Amino acid sequence: MKELELGREWELKPVKRFDGNYEDGRAWLKQVIPAHWQELPELENYAGKVVYRRRFSFQPDPKRRYWLRLNGIFYWASAYLNGCRLGANEGYFFPVEYEITEIVEGDNELLIEVDCPDEADKSLKHMVTGVFHHWDCLDPATNPGGIWLPVEIHSTGALSIREACFHTAYITPEYARVEGKVRLDSVGPEKIKVRIHLKPRNFEGPSHHLEREILKAQGEQTYFYTLDVKDYQLWWTHDHGRPNLYSLQVEVLREGLEEPDHVYTNAFGIRTFEMRNYIGYLNGRRIYMRGNNYPPGDTRLATMTRKRYERDLELALSCHLNMLRLHAHVEHPLFYEVCDERGILIWQDFPLQWYYRKDIEASALYQVEKMITMLYNHACIGLWCMHNEPIRQVDMHKWIGPLTIIRSLFSMFFWNWNRDVLDRRLSARARHLSPYRYVHRLAGERGLFRKNTGDGHLYFGWYFGPLRWLNYLIRKKSERLKFVTEFGSQSFPNYENSIRFMESELENLDWKHLQARHHLQAWLMKLWVNPKRSRTLKEYINATQNYQSKVNRYHIDRLRYLKYRPNGGCLAFVFLDSNPAIQWSVVDYWREPKSSYYAMQKAMSPVYAFGLLDKETYPRGRTAPFPVYAVNDTWNEVDAKIEVAIISASGDEILSESHQVKLASDSEARAIACPRVRLNDKGKYRLEIKLSWNDRSLQNSYRFKVK
Repeated sequence: MKELELGREWELKPVKRFDGNYEDGRAWLKQVIPAHWQELPELENYAGKVVYRRRFSFQPDPKRRYWLRLNGIFYWASAYLNGCRLGANEGYFFPVEYEITEIVEGDNELLIEVDCPDEADKSLKHMVTGVFHHWDCLDPATNPGGIWLPVEIHSTGALSIREACFHTAYITPEYARVEGKVRLDSVGPEKIKVRIHLKPRNFEGPSHHLEREILKAQGEQTYFYTLDVKDYQLWWTHDHGRPNLYSLQVEVLREGLEEPDHVYTNAFGIRTFEMRNYIGYLNGRRIYMRGNNYPPGDTRLATMTRKRYERDLELALSCHLNMLRLHAHVEHPLFYEVCDERGILIWQDFPLQWYYRKDIEASALYQVEKMITMLYNHACIGLWCMHNEPIRQVDMHKWIGPLTIIRSLFSMFFWNWNRDVLDRRLSARARHLSPYRYVHRLAGERGLFRKNTGDGHLYFGWYFGPLRWLNYLIRKKSERLKFVTEFGSQSFPNYENSIRFMESELENLDWKHLQARHHLQAWLMKLWVNPKRSRTLKEYINATQNYQSKVNRYHIDRLRYLKYRPNGGCLAFVFLDSNPAIQWSVVDYWREPKSSYYAMQKAMSPVYAFGLLDKETYPRGRTAPFPVYAVNDTWNEVDAKIEVAIISASGDEILSESHQVKLASDSEARAIACPRVRLNDKGKYRLEIKLSWNDRSLQNSYRFKVK
């Protein structure tokens, strides 16, 4: 149980070297913890070592054991209590506990040495921090260092639960098989009872219990348990049912005692999820993944709250998303609780982003075990991914020499240690630790002469050339599109929020500053959305968002056309901004949706009708086909009406059709119509598609030119 949270104000000071002597004559700074040290004006641009000090009073019970729990510190941390060194840890996202039973007393002094330097060589990084130290969507001046989650003192009896990991092995109509392991620690040999309870948390239903007696030796041992749960309720994603949750409770108590020595409690969902050839199956039923990448909720991760996460999840659910990819980081623990409750699946990346040096291997293997153990019981976690794009990415803020470019290209297309050695070993460790979850070795990068070992990252309309080039993959190389986890283009936030960090007039924009600090890729933005065609900043902002809407819909339409043939899901990049930015997001830092959010909301509708136009420009006098498709991701058959019209440059309706269709449950894309129209006049045309079903409607408009 938690006895004390060491929050409120701490003292801290930056140091070059710490040897236990912190009285060097300099004044201590003060900060309320949890926080990041760069939130202090005095340390706004600081990176390196900081010593934290907290004095507190505490009266221990001689019958209890006490543990100091450090829930999250960026990045290396050494703890000292009353002059005794408790230990050291590497890793920002998982809790660490030190037993302090023999050390804690009435008046105490806790020192924590924290080290979080900048990565000097971005192509050979050595800290497992993922996007926090190398990404084109976070301010490069930011350092995440600090105690970003609470520091607490917990107590147990002579018995302590060190770990409790449970999963659903399989489900049958009669029962669900729940299996788990419990790691226990004890002061001496004990005859003990272990009680496991599954109690409905957000629905009405029966509780389930298991009790076992064991003779436990001194120290740590792991025990395995199985429960066959009858009359169970499954956890579903929000679009296919209710996210039913149980409260999982593990109690341990010694013989002759009624009060448990230690109690572990967490949310738990009975559900199975597997990937077969990149197609997901939730509780044995096929499910198409519609999603987006979720970055750190805030550059200052310590500032995230449950309320902010609830707002983010409301936006995701309203956009018809059923999966979020935690892009190369582990989020605040509150995020996973909200995802469990709201019914959204998580593609969980391990915090590896681009390239790392070889001596990271031991730490990475240790930390992947910590990630899996920490998140194991969450129903929302669908799969683990070990690495995002393990290529030797260049540092765009430094001069790039020819040797750097050659190394980067070689690592991308041929062999590199990260992809071909490290990621294989991490995947093997993850599969051993989590055999009932799918493990994805790496995201978005394959190697030229290798089979498909990753999913697709598509940036047509941005990095990869014109949008129409995507059609080659659709027609000739669709096997490369089995699952797509990135696509999109950049756009400005809405005007009112843009002018919070830039000039209000288009001609006064500081393009270099926006590129250096707010992630704008200026030359690409100007290539695809020419600022000279806009008179005002408002017009240009609208143009960038309209272009982003077009790029996102272009990819989504074609991937949904390939639904299950062979595509199993499409995850756009990226959902929101972690700081004031101009980037690939559809929701800005202040959680205000862009117009491209509403375009994505339409394109991600579970029941959807769309057109696949070959071109944006057609020659005058040509007879052109305009194929129209519909898809149904729901598990119910849908009766729908689809109206198709083509509007000429003069505003005349030159074609009008209406179709009554019955869309099968969880259907693949179905061809509805393919009208052929002779385009006699020059100008701008529109293909209008209106879908109506179950008192709902959706309208898609596709613009094209005739020259």
